[in-house]
Amino acid sequence: MNAKMKIAVVCGGYSGESVVSMRSASMVMANIDRDKYSPTQVVIERHRWYALSEQGEELLLDKNDFSVTIGTDKVTFDGVFIIVHGAPGENGLLQGYFELIGLPYTTGDVLNMSLTFNKKATTDALHQLGYQVANSVIIGRGDQIGVDEILQKVGLPCFVKPNNGGSSLGTSKVKEQSELVDAIQRALAVDAQAIIERFVSGTEVTCGVIQWQGKLKALPLTEIVTANEFFDFEAKYNGESEEITPARVDSEIFAHVQQLAADIYRDLNCKGMIRVDFIIQENVPFIIEVNTVPGFSEASIIPQQASAVGIDKKSLISAVIEGSF
Repeated sequence: MNAKMKIAVVCGGYSGESVVSMRSASMVMANIDRDKYSPTQVVIERHRWYALSEQGEELLLDKNDFSVTIGTDKVTFDGVFIIVHGAPGENGLLQGYFELIGLPYTTGDVLNMSLTFNKKATTDALHQLGYQVANSVIIGRGDQIGVDEILQKVGLPCFVKPNNGGSSLGTSKVKEQSELVDAIQRALAVDAQAIIERFVSGTEVTCGVIQWQGKLKALPLTEIVTANEFFDFEAKYNGESEEITPARVDSEIFAHVQQLAADIYRDLNCKGMIRVDFIIQENVPFIIEVNTVPGFSEASIIPQQASAVGIDKKSLISAVIEGSF
């Protein structure tokens, strides 16, 4: 009988998304196939990294080789399931570390992750590849904020977001010119750069993509309906939105968006699982964001989409691991 693969389920991180990451890790730990894998939860915080024993005891982790000592036994891992949303798990830093020590992991490589974490760089790359994206402007801390010049490019209403970040933290929808500077300052409190994007109105949908049985598989679309101004943190994680799977869109558009999501996976050299967010405006899908470590809690969208095509959580987790290593 083959030995079980020892998997580190890495969660936490340095951003406001760490609480979401911990929920995602709980889902993985609860549903991973323990006939195939021996999982250990590893928590990354800015000033310490530690593993959790089966009894919940905190065990110091040796960053030199990413090992844990349990009693007199030194435990090393065969691979890493990265479920850190935000820094350092979604921006390439953690991937670089695992490359250096030779551990396989379940996300794209350093370039893929650092590119997709930067919203403006992703938008520019997708535009060059021929995808439809919203017009945008970038502003850094200390830059002069030329309100008239920005609005000439993006118009009103517009969205202001941290350029590097997720879960809609620090994001605002701006309807009036007078609101723009405050919105930019809110975004710059979260990140060193803010991106201001043209508002695209239409139906919001999102599509997960995984490796399934050796092939790329775009999951069914989920339609996002929220009473809030946009799909913000509360809508995403506190139940203030309706997520309808499969999305109520024309079948041709449905298939087209799935194809676009799969093409983006290939074009950006993604790995593991991703989720691509779109706004469909007059039958034209605009790419809003590429999430390379998407939410993965019990209530998250990708598990919902997988369930809609008969893929349970255990099989989904195995697919992410097997499609990455």
